[in-house]
Amino acid sequence: MIQFSWDTPMARPQLVASKPLPRQAADPLRVAVTSANPLRRAALVMRLSVFGDLALNEIGEVDDVRNVDVVLADAIDPSRFSAPSVVLVVDNTEAAQAIARGARGVLLRAAPPRRLHTALRAVADGLVIVDDDLAEGVLPHARSRIDLIEPLTPREQQVAQLLSGGLTNKEIAQRLGITEHTVKFHLNGILRKLGVSTRTEAVVQAARLGLLIL
Repeated sequence: MIQFSWDTPMARPQLVASKPLPRQAADPLRVAVTSANPLRRAALVMRLSVFGDLALNEIGEVDDVRNVDVVLADAIDPSRFSAPSVVLVVDNTEAAQAIARGARGVLLRAAPPRRLHTALRAVADGLVIVDDDLAEGVLPHARSRIDLIEPLTPREQQVAQLLSGGLTNKEIAQRLGITEHTVKFHLNGILRKLGVSTRTEAVVQAARLGLLIL
């Protein structure tokens, strides 16, 4: 494992630490491309068709999205999908709403094909991805490293790392051999010290501050 540096110019879009990458690079990634606008769907499929490792499926009806690894959705409520989703948005407000409704990634509609491809692969492998241009909308109270209220304790760092893998409080408690009440106590400390109010914000902010390990 390596320490991810958030100060490097290549850290766009932002990747948040999560689970080990389970897929083989040679495996085609099954991607559902969906939008209420058929022209938008067709355009997205065309932009991604240059990548040979993607198995693209253009889908008009959200209820028809099944048996895929990841969804690329154009301004559609991500809570309607069972698979992880990357949602394309037009501004910070839409980005924050998409994350709140369960999107694993948010990118601007104008994102170039290479960035779309990177986001789809990352989200399918269990990561959370937020375009730098949208970060302030998702993290309105983001702080720099020097503004961290106080350092995370070793146990809080462990909880944050497991939180980034999508584990529930119960799963974290079982992994660390502590009670769910203790996990909640540590989670409250993490939120306070990072200056955020939700679990998703905590994971993204901790990664931006270099507190998580990939």
